[in-house]
Amino acid sequence: MLVDAKHVEPDDTRQSQEVSEELCKAVKNYDDWQLYHDQWVSEAFDLERFQWQASKGYPVKESRFYERTDYDKYSTETLMRLAQEGDKAANLELAQRHYYFRSGKVSDAEHFCYMAVVDGFSAMTSCMISSYGEKVARQMAKDQGQSSERQLKLRLKLLGWTQISQDFDDVFAQQFAEILKPGYQRNDITDAMIKDAAQSIREELKLARQKRKEYKETLTFDVKQEMPELWRILENNQQNESMINSCFKESQYATQ
Repeated sequence: MLVDAKHVEPDDTRQSQEVSEELCKAVKNYDDWQLYHDQWVSEAFDLERFQWQASKGYPVKESRFYERTDYDKYSTETLMRLAQEGDKAANLELAQRHYYFRSGKVSDAEHFCYMAVVDGFSAMTSCMISSYGEKVARQMAKDQGQSSERQLKLRLKLLGWTQISQDFDDVFAQQFAEILKPGYQRNDITDAMIKDAAQSIREELKLARQKRKEYKETLTFDVKQEMPELWRILENNQQNESMINSCFKESQYATQ
């Protein structure tokens, strides 16, 4: 419920952070803001974020907006049969179960994650990067500190996938890729080599899309949905949500 707030001074204001006009302009796109535990919140904004996360393939089942489907109760065997028939929702469910809620190797999720990327789910580029990271680690153990052609190829493939993440409107997938990239690019791999590796992956994805089995559409959201502009501004500027508070005048912090 709403709290009784005669005056709230946002943390970021105390830190003298400047609020951009761009941020406050985006805040005005929502007209249902309410003060909740010292933070201004918008149900419409939260719903848009949920819808965007779902459309990109991120797990959203803990959200209050999530409505359970038959896919939640299907066995792995049933999901695999449906996925083989071309069911995108079944494949995404398998990818999420194996990647986000796995108990084994990330590489066990690779096939499902790959097909999820084929279907346009940008979140699963992180799964592909993680899977190749696991392969690199195993190869390095075999190489016992030495370099090998196999290790080079695996690192190059991983770096190619970091570039693929840039093809999507997904700041979180891009951030994940940028964090991991420096650990795998060494003097034996040039930017040109990474560019070529990424292009090769793009061609593979394009071919896989063309060969994708026809199946009655089971997805309930648009994978091309754009990220809410307010959220994008906060993430691009590495700003906490409490910055939203600074867009409201002190007089608006009234006793409920």
